[in-house]
Amino acid sequence: MNRPLHVLELTAGVAIGDPLGGAARFVVELARAFDQKKVVVHLASIWSYQTEAEAHWQTVLRAEGISHSFAARWEPTAPLSSCVQGLRGLWRSLPFRPEIIHSHGEFTDLAAILLKRHLGARHLIRTRHNIVEWPKRPALGRLFGHWLHPFFFDAEVAVSQQASAALEQRWLARRLRRRSETLYNAIDFRRFAAGQDVRQALRTQLGLPTTARILGTVGSLVKRKGYDTLLLALAELLPNHPDLHLVLVGDGPERPWLAALCAELGLQPHVHFLGAQNHIEAILPGFDLFVSSSLVEGLPTVLLESIAAGLPIVATDIAGTNEILQQGVTGRLVPAQNPQALAAAIAQVWAAPAETQAMIQRAAISARERFAIAQVAAQYTRLFQHLTLADQ
Repeated sequence: MNRPLHVLELTAGVAIGDPLGGAARFVVELARAFDQKKVVVHLASIWSYQTEAEAHWQTVLRAEGISHSFAARWEPTAPLSSCVQGLRGLWRSLPFRPEIIHSHGEFTDLAAILLKRHLGARHLIRTRHNIVEWPKRPALGRLFGHWLHPFFFDAEVAVSQQASAALEQRWLARRLRRRSETLYNAIDFRRFAAGQDVRQALRTQLGLPTTARILGTVGSLVKRKGYDTLLLALAELLPNHPDLHLVLVGDGPERPWLAALCAELGLQPHVHFLGAQNHIEAILPGFDLFVSSSLVEGLPTVLLESIAAGLPIVATDIAGTNEILQQGVTGRLVPAQNPQALAAAIAQVWAAPAETQAMIQRAAISARERFAIAQVAAQYTRLFQHLTLADQ
């Protein structure tokens, strides 16, 4: 094919970090990474969240000439109405006629199905970013994921091998002989330039001494992130490591509860809530260690960002995470919801500095080989081209 393919990348929004997370970040990075001689992209957000983070990414997209639109405004007090308005907005005013619609997320998958005929698209592709879909409404997950999507989508992509296996275990997918494909999330490693030094700046911002050691984590303040386990681990560490401080970047509904738990455990002087941040690359290098206490993940982009920032990582041994990190080789993995094991692994980072440094170096090599955004954009391009070959 000599002309570029027209692809609609469909996402919930571009309010990355406030309130959206790594999946939204990946969609934006993917749109920016495509070779425009092969793929012309329009990035459609179902909702505008009216946040500072969203304004930042709108500016980035405009500066790079990436076509982008919003369908409706998200109203947190009226989620059902927001969904209806989002569909109406996409239906009425989408300024793009794609050959392929590529959706990212549970509601966006449904929107893609409804839009296909209306926009004249020939193919539908969806990327599954989580191990569990529709976790709050499992009946919808079974209805849509198991019985609807195998019929309507020409290709289903998963961001981890475990998520891909879950797609292929569905009865209808097996019956129709529908195979899924694993294409990892990825980042632009150039965002974390060599020599970027924010260690002292972060300590000054927090009013901490230069000698303070910072455990950092990034994500929405929700139960599935397991931050209660992380706080309990910090409480175990402080008697022997009084210079430790924990920085939580992100916001969410669990913040008041987590603040109360800090008070209960007497951790307030050692725990710092930074809220949502636009420029994570200006914060991560200030950490001494990244900790992920998650219970469920897809393929956590923030781990790739932490590797790019040169940080050692301690994380829970869960699906997705253990496809990025190998225990004892590129990071330290511990069972989920086990504060004692998490505390012991954190302590080991400083007890074995040579081993820790070797892990950092091996993680960087592995991540750049497997999770570079240009490489993954090329893989998606080949998938798009493969689908359209049958149309010629």
